[in-house]
Amino acid sequence: MIVQKSFVKFGVLVFIVGILIYTRFVGIDWGLPFPMHPDERNMVIAILNMTCQQGWTADCLNPHFYAYGQLPLYAGYFISFVITLLKGDVRIDFETVVLSLRMLSAISSIVTVVVLVKTVRALCGRSVRHFAIAATVCIFSPVFIQFAHFGTTESLLMLYTSLMIYFAVLFTQGRILRLQYVFLTGTIFGLAVGTKVSSVLFACIPCIALFIECTKSRSIESIYQALFTLIKIAVLGVIIFILISPFNLIDWEAFVHSMNYESEVGIGTYKAFYTRQFEYTVPWFFQLFHIFPYTLGTPMLVLFLLGFVFLPWNKEYMVLRVSAIFLFIPHALLYAKWSRFYAPLYPIMTLIGTVLLIRLTNYLSFSKTTRTRSINFIITVVCVAVVSIPGVSYLSIYQNPDIRFLASKWIYEHIPQNSYILSETANVVDIPMPNPYVDDEIVFQKNLQPVSFDFYEVDNSMVLERELNDHISMAEYIFVPSRRIFWNQTCYRNVNGQMSKLKVFDSFVILSEAKDPDFCQKLKDRYPLLNAYYDDLFSGKLGFEKVAEFHSYPRIDFMGRTLLEFPDEGAEETWTVFDHPVIRIYKRSD
Repeated sequence: MIVQKSFVKFGVLVFIVGILIYTRFVGIDWGLPFPMHPDERNMVIAILNMTCQQGWTADCLNPHFYAYGQLPLYAGYFISFVITLLKGDVRIDFETVVLSLRMLSAISSIVTVVVLVKTVRALCGRSVRHFAIAATVCIFSPVFIQFAHFGTTESLLMLYTSLMIYFAVLFTQGRILRLQYVFLTGTIFGLAVGTKVSSVLFACIPCIALFIECTKSRSIESIYQALFTLIKIAVLGVIIFILISPFNLIDWEAFVHSMNYESEVGIGTYKAFYTRQFEYTVPWFFQLFHIFPYTLGTPMLVLFLLGFVFLPWNKEYMVLRVSAIFLFIPHALLYAKWSRFYAPLYPIMTLIGTVLLIRLTNYLSFSKTTRTRSINFIITVVCVAVVSIPGVSYLSIYQNPDIRFLASKWIYEHIPQNSYILSETANVVDIPMPNPYVDDEIVFQKNLQPVSFDFYEVDNSMVLERELNDHISMAEYIFVPSRRIFWNQTCYRNVNGQMSKLKVFDSFVILSEAKDPDFCQKLKDRYPLLNAYYDDLFSGKLGFEKVAEFHSYPRIDFMGRTLLEFPDEGAEETWTVFDHPVIRIYKRSD
């Protein structure tokens, strides 16, 4: 009997590990060889700018890029260098670096799940059922899956948060010594800041854990001891930060300039074209309606909100609650509200929601009758499945060809050669593009060269206004390659596959998206030409009709049929436009 149980446990473990690895690495080459993700592209360029292959010099490891720390760049460089040697190539190339960064993110995501599961077991107990629930829910988290496929810093930041929370929980439970806690937390804190300087906010986690410990004795001695512990953590963190990200200090002027630019974009003193989606947005509500339901999935978001209120208010859970608050508020108040800003928060939200789910299922396990146990097991499986559905569906994005490749295939097959095409700028890579689903000879024969027009500035330039009128008069096709322009600068939204304009009485959208109920009119007044263009295009007055639309919404298919689909174009734009934008194609009808 004992052997049989051990075999079952081993089988469950192998199955879960296999699923975890699959979900992190499936489709990891999405979009290649094109630089679809701008942040990923910037990191790749920084790595390629390192000149160490030409000889080791004092400056050869300087990436000349300071939006992030040097740790992920060095890690990506090292992995790329090893892969290049194994392939027998001479120089590191673009695709190798992209895959190296994505491998780093995927591995970080795998370790994050392991750490979160261990944290759940530290909070809820070590049982196979708890392990299975926690592992399944964490594996099928949409945000973990997406960030594992992006060669950026977010997966690393989630790993660091998970580790610091895990050590904080063990510390408050008295399961690791103070010296161990200083070394482990200080090390992770230094690595975090060396990955992204804004990770200094992670210092709130040991502060909270030590404050909670101080409340036990409430003595001056314990306060001094806690302060001294924090100082040691900070000193160790600074030392590690300097070692792994030295050029922040060596090239101090460039580092400060980069940080000033990033800060100005974040707080909104400098409004770049790619931050216009945040005009008129409401802090707190925007995140609640346009970020968390998509990144976590609505079921997990609900579990988190309930868990935040109803889980026990003891020291372990207070570490989770207060850390979540301190990691959320600073970013919530910023003008820019990108989904990636909340990367450190997602593991904590997932932990709270997972623990609540386990505690709820525990109530179903008291009965000893076989019939009731079977019913309770079925209910537990259903609950876990409901929470996991958003992540399972999100995998479809990477299990299927890139939607821009499929759109390009259609374009090359259906649009005549040398057609005059008007498209939009700032989508990283313009369609159509050569790809594995299109014959190179067709690409050459069709010679389709869309005009990548700067719609962002058309209301600020009479020259662009005249050029737009000329392009419209000559265009045979018009592409809307993503939602980046019309969704942010007009009141058009995708409603059940149709482009509809918001009305004043659309109170839900007004509440979730804008501070001012007159924001539609304000957008029209601010961007009159742009609004007139989309009004006429979507209504047909411009003389064009939609002939094709391509999307890769998260979905669950079975035997060639779509069982569930979750349109997510309404999410914060960076959640969709990098890996699964909606593409619309219009053809002249008159």
